[in-house]
Amino acid sequence: MQRIFFTIILWLCINLYLSTAEADPHPPIKTNELERQIHKKINLEREKYGLPELDNDGQLMTIARNHSRDMASRNFFNHINMQGENPSDRARRQGWGKEKQIGPKTMLYGVAENIYQARLYDNIVTVKQNGVTVKKEYHWKNTAQLVKTIVQGWMDSPSHRKAILSHQYDREGIGVFISGNDAYVTQNLF
Repeated sequence: MQRIFFTIILWLCINLYLSTAEADPHPPIKTNELERQIHKKINLEREKYGLPELDNDGQLMTIARNHSRDMASRNFFNHINMQGENPSDRARRQGWGKEKQIGPKTMLYGVAENIYQARLYDNIVTVKQNGVTVKKEYHWKNTAQLVKTIVQGWMDSPSHRKAILSHQYDREGIGVFISGNDAYVTQNLF
């Protein structure tokens, strides 16, 4: 009886271990490089339409990074944060006070924003033995694949595309925050 009991306990422990098997975590991602490459790709998209490059603005980048970090840490995905602040409200709170004339009688005060949440992997292959998951193999994206996914996602969306290709913006800040298997990306434009 003890031998059967021991065998059952051993079997349960092995199966519990195997059923919770996970793959190695995603390879390290240099967020600064990802931000730089997204900025570069955005400017290549603008170039296709004869638009001038957007300058990389450090203050807008900080504002964008803060929003990406906030979305990841508080588990939401929205232009409006948990305090009810829109992109311009958040920018103002963080010291953004710039304005510019964009028409004969039109001034621009706030910032525009695009956001994106990207998985760091293309797919997961689950390896099973005797019906029990023993391994999950993630097919991780590299930086170039993430950049393509993010920028193409924005360009495929009419409202995001319109902001990226707008004549009224001449600078942007890209902010990325990695959480788990997701990249939270914010683009602020002015």
